[in-house]
Amino acid sequence: MPDRPLPEHSGDLREHRSGIARFFRSLSPHSRSLILLGIIYLGFISLGLPDTILGVAWKRMQKELELPVYYAGILSMVLTCCSAVSSFCSGMLLRRLSTGRLLMICGFMTGFFLLGYALSPAFWVLLLLTVPLGLGQGAVDTGMNFYVAKHYTSRDMNWLHCCWGIGASAGPCLITAILAAGGSWRWGYMTVGTVQISLALLFLAALGLWKDAPGDGDSDAAEQGAYHGRPRFSLRFWCCAAMFFLYTGVEVSLGLWGYLFLTNCRGISDAAAGFTVAGYWGMLTLGRFAMGIFANRLGNSRQARWSMAGVMAGGLLLAVPGIVWLPFVALGLLGFSLAPFYPAMMHAAPERFDDATACTLIGFQGGGAMIGIATIPPAFGYLASKTTFAWLPWLAFGLGLLIWLLLCQVDGGRTRRRK
Repeated sequence: MPDRPLPEHSGDLREHRSGIARFFRSLSPHSRSLILLGIIYLGFISLGLPDTILGVAWKRMQKELELPVYYAGILSMVLTCCSAVSSFCSGMLLRRLSTGRLLMICGFMTGFFLLGYALSPAFWVLLLLTVPLGLGQGAVDTGMNFYVAKHYTSRDMNWLHCCWGIGASAGPCLITAILAAGGSWRWGYMTVGTVQISLALLFLAALGLWKDAPGDGDSDAAEQGAYHGRPRFSLRFWCCAAMFFLYTGVEVSLGLWGYLFLTNCRGISDAAAGFTVAGYWGMLTLGRFAMGIFANRLGNSRQARWSMAGVMAGGLLLAVPGIVWLPFVALGLLGFSLAPFYPAMMHAAPERFDDATACTLIGFQGGGAMIGIATIPPAFGYLASKTTFAWLPWLAFGLGLLIWLLLCQVDGGRTRRRK
């Protein structure tokens, strides 16, 4: 039976895509690798943009839609839980779709649903849109983490997460500028949604670049070769996932409750406490950039252990009363010490496990991180409100010690370097 002729516009599209593919093939492997890494960095900046704008936009949103203030917490909880579910399932999705296709699809998802946020007439619409938005964000996060862990260096992974910090810092600045200029919060979400869709188009145009990596091309055989077999759920696997649950618990708890600790327990002024918490997040981003310079030389296991040693030291310093300048130094040390742990542990997955297990583990690590955010900070806040926020330094020390012990269980005495 003869093939049916394709419509003329379909032929034009195929010719255009083949032209882009020929352009990528004309580049050297090193150039293709650098271009793709740049696209992934842009993706992580874009991923950080919507994560932090709700807090700034909510006052206007709540007033315009006539909502209670605490509804923002409901949106945040739903977003976090959906991101966790998506992260847990992302290993299976990666095996079926490949990294490039998954990122492209999820990029369009998050972009269009952010545009939906901008047009929402009521809270129930926001709530419905939050579900697919969280699912898309979780899958994008895991997909990019696995690809960089598999094909790039520890330095590149540190700088990848530094890019998230850039996006997370730029988001509030962007929407603040829009509101200060007299614009609506809807324009802020419209802008971020447009950025996400533009990124998805970039992923679509660059699909040919992913073919350089095993399992990320159009060949089914290559795909099966990269993710052959089923993941192995060992004790080491679950220890790695548990560490992310604890890590995000301490990271977010320090950022969320640090202000109340400084003002209530150390007598620091509101302005100084606010700048100190901002400095904590700034040191987290700066630490990922700075550690990226030395990451290949140190290796992932050594970075993770030194990170937790710094967290324990910072927790002890933060617990010392009576020295006015010490809390500022302690929170700065805590932010800097926490910086390399997340990227180092993500990058270590392929060296600890086979490909099928590693891509599943990265999803479980991301899901564990989301559950940690959703449970540990609110639980600590509730207990501290009934007792005292002076427990915050001991939370940091205790969770840092527990993570360090889990690291010993996972790696034993090994501190191998992997570039």
